[in-house]
Amino acid sequence: MGIKLNNENELVVNWHITEACNYKCYYCFAKWGKQKKEILNNDKLIKKLLDEIETLPSILNRLYLTRFDKIRLNLVGGEVFLNTSKVTKIIHYAKQRKFSLSAITNGSRLNEELNKLIADNFDSIGFSVDSLNEQTNTEVGRIEKNKSMNIGKVLDDIGSIRDLSSSIDIKINTVVSSLNKSENLSSFIDRVKPNKWKVFKVLPVKTSQYNVSESDFLKFLDRHKDFAHIISSEDNDEMTDSYLMIDPVGRFFQNSSFGEEYNYSRPIIEIGIDEALKEIEFNAQKFHKRYENKQIKLVEVM
Repeated sequence: MGIKLNNENELVVNWHITEACNYKCYYCFAKWGKQKKEILNNDKLIKKLLDEIETLPSILNRLYLTRFDKIRLNLVGGEVFLNTSKVTKIIHYAKQRKFSLSAITNGSRLNEELNKLIADNFDSIGFSVDSLNEQTNTEVGRIEKNKSMNIGKVLDDIGSIRDLSSSIDIKINTVVSSLNKSENLSSFIDRVKPNKWKVFKVLPVKTSQYNVSESDFLKFLDRHKDFAHIISSEDNDEMTDSYLMIDPVGRFFQNSSFGEEYNYSRPIIEIGIDEALKEIEFNAQKFHKRYENKQIKLVEVM
């Protein structure tokens, strides 16, 4: 689960609803060991977890004197749209609780039905795009049945969703690694014209094989400086202990500063979200820095 503060005091909660994915990206951090009890398979547990998430604004307001008054549930995977019926149920239950919605997708399974579902229900949709090069996408693991990621299809789906909803925000997520560090994505970004482009330095949670130096990461950002007004970039340190995340079985998890694994809380639906929050590391100062330009004062209450 991640936390985002904007001008409307909206708390964005990132729930990794499934580990399942049709791609096998080698440096993907969304890996928890093939858990068999993913909450998205149980309607009762979905409702219970969403009820717990609904209490987060008041908890954070008490702890840090923030002023959150609404929630946006951001659905993340794995690949969120592998199972239309399951994600539709989550959307329904979230809307019952008056959550707004967003999601991150690789775009490979989108079709006319899903594009309409997104346009009708989501405030924001993000596409994961690391490379425009077929061979690079193959090396990354963005490949299914010997076919690498189809950039043309991503562009078509973005156009379709925008035609159906003129107000939806489009985001692009890019992970910079040793495989794509020298690429220039300007033509793609210029064509998409996203509202936001999130650029991450590859995080060595599960493997350090494709690490990239800080210098190469900064060179990638400089190469795309024409898009600085929409770029939000994060290096490894900025991503450690500064997000709150929920895994597919309903546990808080956090990147470890000492190795290529995660630290976990006990399941939220068993002990309550307030108690689970206490069981992971959370750096309030990094949290504050992430949103210091929003001119919101964050105070930690002891």
